[in-house]
Amino acid sequence: MGSGDRLLEFISRRGFRKGWTVFNIAFFLLFIILPTVFILSYAVTDWSKIQNYVLNDPATMDLIIGAVAVSFEIAAIVTVIDFIAGLPVAWMMARKEFRGKQFLDTLIDMPLAVPTAALGFSAAIFWAATPNPPPFSLAVISSPMLLIILLHVVFSYPYMVRSLTAILGGIDETYETAGRTLGASRLTAVRTITLPLFRAGLVTGAILCFARSLSETGGTIIALATLYGRKMVEGDFQTGPTLIGLWKDASVSDPSLLPALAFVSILLIVLALVLLLVLKVVIMKVRLPLRKVWPTPEKLLSRGLFPKFKDSSAVLFLAAIVLVPSFFIFTYVFTGTPAQADWGLFIDALVTSFAVASVVTVVDLVTGIPLALYIVKNRSGRLAQLLDVLVNVPLIVPTAALGFSLGLFWSTLDSGAAVPILLIILAHIAFTYPLVVRNVVGAVEGVDPAFEETARTLGARPLQSFRRVLLPMIKGSILAGAIMAFTRSLGETGATLAVVANANTAPVYIVNLVNSQSYYLAAMACIILIIISYMFMLLLRRFTREEVV
Repeated sequence: MGSGDRLLEFISRRGFRKGWTVFNIAFFLLFIILPTVFILSYAVTDWSKIQNYVLNDPATMDLIIGAVAVSFEIAAIVTVIDFIAGLPVAWMMARKEFRGKQFLDTLIDMPLAVPTAALGFSAAIFWAATPNPPPFSLAVISSPMLLIILLHVVFSYPYMVRSLTAILGGIDETYETAGRTLGASRLTAVRTITLPLFRAGLVTGAILCFARSLSETGGTIIALATLYGRKMVEGDFQTGPTLIGLWKDASVSDPSLLPALAFVSILLIVLALVLLLVLKVVIMKVRLPLRKVWPTPEKLLSRGLFPKFKDSSAVLFLAAIVLVPSFFIFTYVFTGTPAQADWGLFIDALVTSFAVASVVTVVDLVTGIPLALYIVKNRSGRLAQLLDVLVNVPLIVPTAALGFSLGLFWSTLDSGAAVPILLIILAHIAFTYPLVVRNVVGAVEGVDPAFEETARTLGARPLQSFRRVLLPMIKGSILAGAIMAFTRSLGETGATLAVVANANTAPVYIVNLVNSQSYYLAAMACIILIIISYMFMLLLRRFTREEVV
């Protein structure tokens, strides 16, 4: 027996597999969930500080409540816009065949390839009414709230479209066909038959968009700094995450801000968990008047120019509101005034970001795949059900609050040159890990268990049946999760700044360039990041046809 066979036999032993499962569950709970919600313990251990420095300070409370309220208001508005604008596109992708469909499918995912730092700057220079707007920009928006709403729509729109497309693809069209054969118009059949079956997709899309908007930090900071033409200060327009970023930077010299930092982070985490749960319940339980029929107007809206107008408007929204602002930065570079820079600093930051993203992705795969397999294969068990719920927690916790929580949790680490990088890696693992797990869980659940059972009856060991039977079927989703984790880590700003204020990463470097009004250099750095990220998106398109959100 060769060494490879002996290793395979050892790994396939029941004892090793149980131990490996226990290790991965422990890793998930101790290194991801516990650090993510650790900030909640601050309310117990240091409540007196929160009471003295925050609750008893009306000015601080007003600032926190205002910033948090704005965050939830923006997230709600963005979610509604995404649904209204995304549903027609999702319907086209799921139910229609037309020339250029594959091209449109690619366009929908393109904003996902743009790191948040680059996207925030690109959208800001396109929309913001600055004193010296670049050529071809609209420069029509002076309201910070409107600017952030448009920016967050760009971030979240692909998530809504992908969620709605997936659920529409799973609804049998024969129900609509039966309704139309009984005399119902197309709109009536869709509204009374399809939409009631559509709530699961709406829940998924709404939660993803709401959470994505609520957690966004880096792009928001860059967009506001571009609008103001300077680094943000406390008196400026603030969201909850930007307030965390502002106070985290200031807390280095003023430790009295730590209770306020903790309180706003706790408030964001608790409200996000509660309200997103309420959102899910409301959407699933509410009874809309979908059974009422208006024959004449619905027949008119089902034919003629209206359907074409609806589809054209949806595609126009995708192009004008999502795609053009995302990639306007290329125009800015071509028309701007070149500037000299020491690109060595950016290269160092880029290498750091690339190394962090690579390590994070490997850890996500090595520990996330086994956990996903455990969840699926033990779906009826209470522990698996609990883990399946907990996996979603880092997705809905704002990254700035998550980074601050992780920073407090790992603050006992000894100081040293390697500690900041380690903290960044741990923070990035926390919010990218669910992307891998969710993708793998969805893929494995779509595979008939009979395939593996047949392999086992033919004498294959568990590892062999996984490698030869299951892995080829889910490798596309694994790759998709890996690439999504890599690009998400590569472009993250909020969690990085929250855990290490002066982190040497490419997105933080871009933030610093924008704060110093070095816009051309910031644009060049953004383009380099976009190109690297898009290369990985092309790999995603190459190795799997199924889009995973």
